[in-house]
Amino acid sequence: MSSQHERYEPARRDFLKLAGRTVAAGAAVAATNGLAHHHPRPSPQSVPYLDQRMYFNNMELIGHLPGAGRSGGMQMMSAPGGQRLIFQGGDVIDVTDPRNPRFINKGGAAGGQLAYNAQLRKWILLQSSAVPYVSILHMPGGRFLDPSVNEEYKNWKGLRGIRAWDATDPTRLVRISEFSTGQTGSGSHGDSMFYDGGKYAYIDCAPDETYTGILANLTPYSNCLMIVDVSDPSKIKEVSRYWVPGQRAGVAGEVEHLKKWKFLQGRGVENIPDHPLSIDEATAVFQKLRFPLDRMPYTMSHLPMCVPKRIEDGGRIGYATWSAFGFMTHDLSDIRNPRVIGRFDPTPAYGLDGIPFHSMYLGMLDRGIVVTNAEPLNPDCNESWLPNWVLDVRDPRNPVPIAQLPRPKPPADAPYTDFCFARGRFGSHISPSHNAPGRMSPTFMALSFFNAGIRCYDLSEPSRPKEVAWFVAPHGGTLGPDCVDPVDYTSASARACDKEGLAYSRPTDQIFIEWDRNLIYAGTTTGIYILSTPALGKPVLGAMPVSEWSLPQLNAGAPA
Repeated sequence: MSSQHERYEPARRDFLKLAGRTVAAGAAVAATNGLAHHHPRPSPQSVPYLDQRMYFNNMELIGHLPGAGRSGGMQMMSAPGGQRLIFQGGDVIDVTDPRNPRFINKGGAAGGQLAYNAQLRKWILLQSSAVPYVSILHMPGGRFLDPSVNEEYKNWKGLRGIRAWDATDPTRLVRISEFSTGQTGSGSHGDSMFYDGGKYAYIDCAPDETYTGILANLTPYSNCLMIVDVSDPSKIKEVSRYWVPGQRAGVAGEVEHLKKWKFLQGRGVENIPDHPLSIDEATAVFQKLRFPLDRMPYTMSHLPMCVPKRIEDGGRIGYATWSAFGFMTHDLSDIRNPRVIGRFDPTPAYGLDGIPFHSMYLGMLDRGIVVTNAEPLNPDCNESWLPNWVLDVRDPRNPVPIAQLPRPKPPADAPYTDFCFARGRFGSHISPSHNAPGRMSPTFMALSFFNAGIRCYDLSEPSRPKEVAWFVAPHGGTLGPDCVDPVDYTSASARACDKEGLAYSRPTDQIFIEWDRNLIYAGTTTGIYILSTPALGKPVLGAMPVSEWSLPQLNAGAPA
């Protein structure tokens, strides 16, 4: 299909205002450089409104469900008769007929990792719970400019860990248990867990207040990998942990490792004291490093390790994205002592800001290929471009980069010449769930790409990946007239604009693919869109029993 869209025309006064503010805007951006994080940072070329058009290239719209949230991850369960249900955030959506998706439990469910436990004969959902990123709504420098941020993290009273739910009846979830990863730590980040219904789950969390080796300003805690035994979801038990030496800067000997991180060299590392750093001391020390406060390395695990073959079934290798630490392969032969055996880390050439290694696609492992993707943190391209890497992992001890995915370009008839000027964040966010019906494609993949929508790629020749289709949803959220121009981000009056920035900064957030029905789901601020593309295959538009799932033993015995 050629490019098409639904039309929205901005008022003429918007363009006049845009033209008249060119010089002033450039001065304002320069004056406040280094103080924004997740906060608006328009340039003179930025459009002064949110584009409400819908763009397609080689994709068709099958169905749309307004009112469905953009975040919370997407997971699917099957039911007798070929029924298919999407869990998205707190909603359950029947997508058996993708042309007419409908809520069957709106607001009464939970987001998380969903899989069928064959021994219990139940669908189990594991939900993350963590201290909220309160610093986003504080002064733009987060914990570096507002000391109360650390106190809020210390004093937060909610569960820091995970909840287990029985989701067998999707209209009425039943809580099984709560597991604390450590009540002085961070808990588990919202989309940061891998669980396939087997014995183990892999989560990222900061178990206690000693994990202070985090340079970015969003949180005072640096998340590590924790492996837990969930064979009995009512009695979840920790099995082991792995952290990059230096992450536990709050204990003896760890600061020595932190000071050796290669992206810290020449940035004032000599001024970091050699004793354990409390949360407050680490914040004070890292603030003085030679980085802009909004563009510091994200030194933690942000999404969990993925283990494509269960340990109990003979699996031994885990694949993990470790933000500024790069992509790592882990040997799990001794599940109580996970070891790093391979690593691809292109910092400091790439990855000094944002989240350069956020998640990955493992559908091409049989060809020895992994595709990693990044996540930008700042809107309006107020940070480095973060590439998405194609890696050769045939030797897991030596991951080798062979290509980068193409950088998306706007439609020819869009009102902006680069997605940097489309408002919000520009860059990838997440790859499709590894828990999905059908067999993952060894040549096709897609990513959610915030303000650039859904981008689809052909990797038949992995050294020359090609973009073959895309969809850009209407840009949801709010952008008021008082928040169009750069403002003094250190003033209390900027808070309203900060909140508006959060509303529109990540318009296309989530993606899910039904590999057997050739359907792509986009979770956006304007609802869930169900799409197809000839690059994936002809869509199936009715009920269809699941004959296989995307990973070995995943959902074995589940109703179909």
